[in-house]
Amino acid sequence: MILITGATGLVGRHLITTLRRDGAEVRALSRRPETANQPPGVQVAGGELGEPASLAPALTGVEAVYLFSAGRAAGGFAASAGRAGVKRVVVVSGLDDDPAHVERPLTDAGLEWTHLRPSAYASNALRHWGDMIRYQGAVRAPYPDAATAPVHEADLAAVAAIVLRGGHAGRRYSLTGPQSLTFREQVAILARALGRELSFVEETPDQARERMTRYGMPGSIIDELLAMWAATAGVPATVSPAVEQLTGLSARGFAQWADEHADDFRRAPSC
Repeated sequence: MILITGATGLVGRHLITTLRRDGAEVRALSRRPETANQPPGVQVAGGELGEPASLAPALTGVEAVYLFSAGRAAGGFAASAGRAGVKRVVVVSGLDDDPAHVERPLTDAGLEWTHLRPSAYASNALRHWGDMIRYQGAVRAPYPDAATAPVHEADLAAVAAIVLRGGHAGRRYSLTGPQSLTFREQVAILARALGRELSFVEETPDQARERMTRYGMPGSIIDELLAMWAATAGVPATVSPAVEQLTGLSARGFAQWADEHADDFRRAPSC
């Protein structure tokens, strides 16, 4: 049995589909199991990573766990997983996760771990720019020449499905898309996918901070993002070969992601 956290997100849904196609038994962890809306054959268990005592039923009979962006909850989770007899954990870092802080509790609990360190997600374009594109036909952001190599959620899921089977204990993999792209280049790709003109409006860092604060983003994340974007302005992003090495397939490009998600920029997100 494999337990998937973050099961209702883009990566989680791709991963569950991949694992089920390969015949794996899958259980999805959700704070609200009644609305998890998982495919047939997928068990759904309630629980909250920040409340280790709530995880015991979800971890029962589980061999491997996909642990998504849970650095702050790693200690409590690791102890619960160790008691439940879990063998391995594939952990995916969030932006502000300290790798050592995530890995040490897993090691101390006797768990095998593999650490996936994705670069910027391609889906960040939808998260950060979706409403602006939908309603304004423009993207407002600082550092138009900041470069990332956006990774497609399906590639992260494909890698996770492979390492969940075992054989990668103690390894860390940096995952990226196949191409370094500036923010301005990403907006141009989105414009082509949508078949409409999109403008790029350069903000100052202070303007960006005010906007992101207004939309509820934590200050620590804003600081990390602004520092990262400033450091990468005019500097091509590092492209990792790990997706192709692990899956045997070329990493999906941002243009493919944009074509697949064009309709998401045309309609309001569901509640």
